[in-house]
Order: sequence, then C-alpha cells, then structure tokens
Amino acid sequence: MRYETNHTNQGEDPMKTYAVRKQLRTPVQCHFCYFDNGTLTNGIVWDLSDTGWRATGQEPIAVGTETTVYITLQNGKQSYNVLIDAAIVRWSNGREAGWEIVRMDEANRVRLMDFVEHFRPVEHSLEATGRTHW
Repeated sequence: MRYETNHTNQGEDPMKTYAVRKQLRTPVQCHFCYFDNGTLTNGIVWDLSDTGWRATGQEPIAVGTETTVYITLQNGKQSYNVLIDAAIVRWSNGREAGWEIVRMDEANRVRLMDFVEHFRPVEHSLEATGRTHW
C-alpha cells in the first residue's frame, strides 16, 4: 500500500511516495556489517523484523544500495550470526537507513524469525501467534 503527500518543503519532491511497513519491528540493539563500494562498514540495528530493519551505519548509504549483510543477534551471553544474501536500502537519512531483506536462505530466515519472535513485545506476539507464553 502506498500513499502520496501534496505538501512541500523547500527542496523536497512535492509528490513523495511512501511504502507502508509489512511487519511490526521489534526494538533491538545488534551489530551489523556490510560491504559498500568495496569497504566493510559497521553499524547498529535499532529495530528488526523478519522483512527488514532500521539501523545507523558508520557512513551514510544511498537509497537503492543492495548488498550482502551480516547481523549479529545477541541473546544473553550467546550470539548468532545471520547472513542476509541480499538487502536493499529503502530509505536513508544521513547515517540512518531502513533496509529490506531481498534474499536469504531458509536456515538464516528461521534463526532471524525465532530471534524476532522471542524479543517481540508480548501483546504483539500473542496477537500474531495465539501463544499465551514463550
């Protein structure tokens, strides 16, 4: 679903198009890294879903950038690395950006989904899964 806005601020496109997020994001704080123009860049993921995330990187990144990403999921003293074969930047504001997962293998997808579900606020978990406890 998309909507358009007609108001304009100086220097902005008068007809911006916005995409509505497909999944609720879960607040997290995870390390991630990716290659951009041959340089390894690190950052922090602030919220995460099984379809994408919002993060702050060391450097600004352009909308439309598509790359392989590694996210380190922390669960207590254990950490799990998730390989995302392809993710694309859907929006960017300086060093902050919204990423969408384009492609990942099933084992990494399951690991990511389990992590997101474990840390999702209770009211969202119960509504989405029908679970009454973890």
